[in-house]
Amino acid sequence: MSVCPASLTKSSRAKRRAFLGMLAALSFTNAGRAEVRPSSPFASRIARRYRVEASAVQRVITLAERHFPADPALLLAIVGVESSWRPWALGAVGEVGLCQVRPDMHGASANELVDPAVNIRVAARLLRRCFKRAQGDIAGAVARYNGRGDAAQEYAARVLEERRRLLEPEVAQKPIVTPMLRTG
Repeated sequence: MSVCPASLTKSSRAKRRAFLGMLAALSFTNAGRAEVRPSSPFASRIARRYRVEASAVQRVITLAERHFPADPALLLAIVGVESSWRPWALGAVGEVGLCQVRPDMHGASANELVDPAVNIRVAARLLRRCFKRAQGDIAGAVARYNGRGDAAQEYAARVLEERRRLLEPEVAQKPIVTPMLRTG
């Protein structure tokens, strides 16, 4: 007799469905063949920061530039804050993918949202709507992307700080030299 435990809530079912959909959507036919793409210094910095493959970051940068040309760095910051650049990330209430888009609210299935191209396209469309509703205010648009209230304001601050970090040029750090103390 198989009984579904009471702790299995609607959100955990949505997470399970999204995870299984992600597994079903994975293509294993090209698993052995890695395409080599040149990556920009910007992509390399992001790849080091999040410990992901630079070519994958470059692909997402290209998608962000195509689907959100007004400010692709903002969309990339959302990717960093939402999923830490993990396309298989699942949120607490069923959000899926790089930008943590909810399949039940934004017109794409969980299977589709696992694909970074679809996830970025849907997130960019949503962010453009948020910008219109916030009348061009960046912080307001990012807060609307997340929801409402104080948590959304904190989220917007985190995303804008991440955007600043991404756009900040990498500064070569000098090694700290401490003088040797002589005793004696």
